[in-house]
Amino acid sequence: MTKLVLKVKGMHCASCAVLIDKLIGKQEGVVKINTSYGAEKVTLEFDEAKITLARIDELINQLGYDLIRPDEAGNTLEEEELKEAKQIKEAGRRVLAAFIISAPIIIYYMLIHMFNLKHVHELWGLDLNYVYWVLSTPVQFIIAWPFYRNAYTALKVGAANMDVLVTLGTSAAYFYSAIGFLFFNIDHPFWESSAALLSFILLGRYIEARAKGKASSAIKELLKLEAKEAHLMRDGGEITVPLNEIKVGDIVVVRPGEKIPVDGVIVEGKTHIDEKVVTGESFPVGKGVNDEVIGATVNQDGLVKFRATKVGKDTLLYQIVKMVEEAQASKAPIQDLVDKISEYFVPAVVVLSVIVFVGWVFFAGLPFRAGLMKMIAVLVISCPCAMGLATPTALVVGIGRATKFGIILKGGEALEKAYRVNTIAFDKTGTLTIGEPKVTDVVTAFAVDRRELLRLAAAVEVGSEHPLARAVIAKGKEELGDLPPVSDFRSLQGMGIEGIVEGKKLIIGNTTLLVNLNLNGSELSQAFERLQNEAKTVVYVFIDNKLAGLLALADTLKPSAVAAIAALKKMNKEIIMITGDNPKTAEAIGKQVGIDRVMAQVLPQDKEKVIAGLQAEGKVVAMVGDGINDSPALAKADLGIAIGSGTDVAIETGEVILVKDDLRDVVTAIQLSAKTIKKVWQNLFWAFIYNVVAIPIAGGVHLLFTQASLGVASPWVAKFADSASRWGRVFYNFSQATLRPEIAGFAMAFSSVSVVLNSLLLKLYTPAIEKIKS
Repeated sequence: MTKLVLKVKGMHCASCAVLIDKLIGKQEGVVKINTSYGAEKVTLEFDEAKITLARIDELINQLGYDLIRPDEAGNTLEEEELKEAKQIKEAGRRVLAAFIISAPIIIYYMLIHMFNLKHVHELWGLDLNYVYWVLSTPVQFIIAWPFYRNAYTALKVGAANMDVLVTLGTSAAYFYSAIGFLFFNIDHPFWESSAALLSFILLGRYIEARAKGKASSAIKELLKLEAKEAHLMRDGGEITVPLNEIKVGDIVVVRPGEKIPVDGVIVEGKTHIDEKVVTGESFPVGKGVNDEVIGATVNQDGLVKFRATKVGKDTLLYQIVKMVEEAQASKAPIQDLVDKISEYFVPAVVVLSVIVFVGWVFFAGLPFRAGLMKMIAVLVISCPCAMGLATPTALVVGIGRATKFGIILKGGEALEKAYRVNTIAFDKTGTLTIGEPKVTDVVTAFAVDRRELLRLAAAVEVGSEHPLARAVIAKGKEELGDLPPVSDFRSLQGMGIEGIVEGKKLIIGNTTLLVNLNLNGSELSQAFERLQNEAKTVVYVFIDNKLAGLLALADTLKPSAVAAIAALKKMNKEIIMITGDNPKTAEAIGKQVGIDRVMAQVLPQDKEKVIAGLQAEGKVVAMVGDGINDSPALAKADLGIAIGSGTDVAIETGEVILVKDDLRDVVTAIQLSAKTIKKVWQNLFWAFIYNVVAIPIAGGVHLLFTQASLGVASPWVAKFADSASRWGRVFYNFSQATLRPEIAGFAMAFSSVSVVLNSLLLKLYTPAIEKIKS
């Protein structure tokens, strides 16, 4: 099975995406297809044994759209931007040409209608209608030719899109004017309706294309981050090569101020690296030998050499780009309903326009010309585009905005789920805690120096391979630097260790050690009990058989844990901790972090059952985890949130990925998701209201209040208008107004643009938790 996310060029309304899905989706071998008009992408899942990508490309091309296949996608970002800029420039030229040619017609008829002037039929002996006919013809058939082409390809496969409405409306206006003028000598052809209408629609699409380019700029901005070249060590010397020539295992040299070209591990040198472009981390991160570096980040202050471990499409940057592409090409569940409406919207509008024409002309007695004007207005004011753009544009901007904060949202469904979550379950080890034991307390007996105790204890632990020993050694080196050597080291099985450091005998161990070696630890018994109650591992330290002190070790909380939990509780989310630890340790950690509901001694294979139990209680559950053992629970939860520092399995399973190891990003993801979904509903509301209000007005439904065409006002409206109320007179005047087709076309174009611009406002949104972090 092959899965691809590919670019599709040439779509201009939501019906286009529905059309592609409808045609390709019914082909044998196509398992799944999802076309996003807003993102201009199609997600394909198909069986190459039954249908080839070339055949899919051919079918999409027959519809009038261009599928950018992988073998054609070798252009650089700069080339792609130039190509898109050229297309937008071409659209701009088309708009300019349309308005230049249409300007005399538009201005003339604007003056006629605004000032109620008489028509000037001749100028210097020339019938002006011939001039307007000559001017409107190239606008109709040359500049607006793409409308006819796209309408034809849609009808050819038994579908209808926005171009069908535009073509029907403008053609009706043009041919009525041309035939009426040439053969029936009608007094007032409406050349301005077709010419102005097409000009305004072309203008709307041009503005929309520019705005959509800004909406989907997140991927372009990510790709611009990568370095253009790298310095490699080859044959004992240093050479400079393009990025695509770096191979896994190459030693790369990076100087201060240069970008890290690919992912790798430092083999020489120390530095600080600015990682905010990829992880969102505000401050430079200290790096040394054996530390990982990420491609596209910036080396701050030291020369380092690192071994390349991931290059090309395997780097973290490209993995993020891939996930963002797939997410932006996805659909939120609500989009399925919108697509279904769009599928039937165009045919319904065509039928409605005919009903409007027949109703006014044959039943209300309106002149043919007036009825035709209303029919055209209904055709062109109807806008499936606004409804089609409502969801994908908001998703594209919202998902792109999330990447700025180091959060990868895997699609519209993840956004919608995050918005609905009311319960969040956290794994403990590696999620709420750092996942590595650290020395938290050094308690000394009477007259013993703390630094001396730590120095000697860390020195003797060098001989041990126990994980707790590594924590003591790390603490000693961190505070004191180099440690003295140990001799006569011996491991005391199940009890501790002993050894000689600087002539002193050191014994370190647990309570079993006291009994078996007849040692006395009563002097610090209260401190020992207190530390144990705090869920810490406590060991005794004896120097020359005398109690010197205690060392307490624990898996410490992540610095962001307390703030994240507090923020989530403030949002009225129920917080649960799931851990395999014993109840005492779990309760202690829960108390420190502020979690009231703790589920302890849960085996890895049972975490999934716990999530299912919470869901059975009617909760919408998000699971936050980092390890392989969290994967089943992440998959079972309504929303899986994976910590980016965790395992690949967890990251693959999660629907939301936190690139940096900061739990406050859980809050950011939920807040941003809520804002994005609210923006979707705003867009849908205004798009729906626009069509609900605009179509009846275009069809002249409001005129039924006054029966203006018959010259008789409805009694209740007339009485209302005769009142002293100023608003009554305004309503009465409005009720007799007629919406001209060119104004309807402008309104339709503006509705689409307004939806895109409203979505772009998400670029200005910063979640409250991010403001606190910065």
